[in-house]
Amino acid sequence: MNELTYNIPVHRLADDRTGGLIVRATDPAALIAALEPHDPERVIAIQLLALDADSEPLNAWAPGLPVELVMRDPAAEFPLLYRHSNLLDNHPVRIVIPVTPDFGKAVKTAVALDFAVRLEPGQPDPALIGELTAVLEFYLRQPTVAQPIEYFHSALLGFYHDEPMPLWRVLDEEPDRLRDVGDDGAESLSGRLAGIELTVTPDADLNAWIEQALATAEECRACAFLNSCGGYFKWPRRDYDCAGVKQIFGLLRAAAAELRHDVESVEA
Repeated sequence: MNELTYNIPVHRLADDRTGGLIVRATDPAALIAALEPHDPERVIAIQLLALDADSEPLNAWAPGLPVELVMRDPAAEFPLLYRHSNLLDNHPVRIVIPVTPDFGKAVKTAVALDFAVRLEPGQPDPALIGELTAVLEFYLRQPTVAQPIEYFHSALLGFYHDEPMPLWRVLDEEPDRLRDVGDDGAESLSGRLAGIELTVTPDADLNAWIEQALATAEECRACAFLNSCGGYFKWPRRDYDCAGVKQIFGLLRAAAAELRHDVESVEA
């Protein structure tokens, strides 16, 4: 059976759970104090949920531990990223950015500060597909981009190497490995599957989850991008129209083919 990783609020640290921990908090100093009596080897990452918090206590604490800064309103919060740039001295840092109107400003600011980015794409409407396309073009064509913007980065590599990786894994929402723990201690599937009850065979890996529960609709089974998506965009609303996100996947596939052609031309 896969060992589970739990994303927990800091005040649930005393709960009796085995497995790795991603600990989320709003106050960095309080987070450090709360973690003091616990086994540090179990903590695989921390999430800071308040970008207006002072992250200075984290700068030299637990060097090498991954840190995610979670945005709620990227159009308003993007200037706050500057105050956290010193975290990069001792930590790999990734900015979690929901795909909401004007999210591109936050992406460009994060990348300019040398932060990696993980998009939370939701189920974007046509207007947001336009902004997603613009951000994708920025990622593909802007020579100063030096950090990955997920999910674009892994999808591009998947197409390039013909080794697609489902978005559940790329965006850290693997139902076979991850659980969210609420403030009340209740466990649920993570991300867009939170609160949804799904039945799969015991010890199912991600491929089995996709086969048995996540991408069972005929539209998914017949989709050219099934192996890259894994049914991701059909949750939580099963009737979501995937035309726009298929367009994004198509652009990534074309960019991978272009890159492969360029590499082969140089090597010839």
